[in-house]
Amino acid sequence: MDFLALTLFAIALNLDSFAVGVSYGIRNIKLPTTSLLIISLMSMGAITFSMLLGKTVAGYFSPTFAHRLGGFILLLIGLWVLIQSLQENRHQNSNLNEPQDDQSSDTLVKIHIRFLGLAIQILREPSRADLDRSGTISAREAVLLGIALAMDAFGAGFAVSMMGFSIVFTALMVGIGHFILTYGGLLAGMGMNGKGLCQKLSTLPGFILIALGLFKIH
Repeated sequence: MDFLALTLFAIALNLDSFAVGVSYGIRNIKLPTTSLLIISLMSMGAITFSMLLGKTVAGYFSPTFAHRLGGFILLLIGLWVLIQSLQENRHQNSNLNEPQDDQSSDTLVKIHIRFLGLAIQILREPSRADLDRSGTISAREAVLLGIALAMDAFGAGFAVSMMGFSIVFTALMVGIGHFILTYGGLLAGMGMNGKGLCQKLSTLPGFILIALGLFKIH
């Protein structure tokens, strides 16, 4: 059951990466294997650091209390992600027929509340990672995108470490899942329904995290 929970957790964290892949596939932006590996390794590094921090905090409590506290935090994170996803879908639907302002998408840095903490959303849209508009995400551009995606997973990593998840296996699952789902998103984005599929899946991470939190609380 722990392996299933770990797999579901990795999927929940990496559905944002799937959305990035869809965005690139729609726009025919290339993501070389080297750049994809850089982004995946940065996600692994972020989850490892956050889990080490979580285990340090958990050491001040009894194992049972730390386990339930981690589940409760994950539950709250799931609720927050679900609410954010619903709001974003509503916003996208309301602006579906409105003209896009190219100047507004030029912003490269903004603060975005995610997973009950401040996450650096480096790019307003994933496609803006292609800073030189070459149609290919270079290694340097991959670092910027990797920061944005890795920071989103920080809070969740802190929570699951208190629930007893293995740091090594969790980091590996998150990294592998990131690589697979991003590549899958690229393929899906080349299809006609890539964008619609992405919107339909946007609420799934919240539901998965809520379910894992509830399961681990008991």
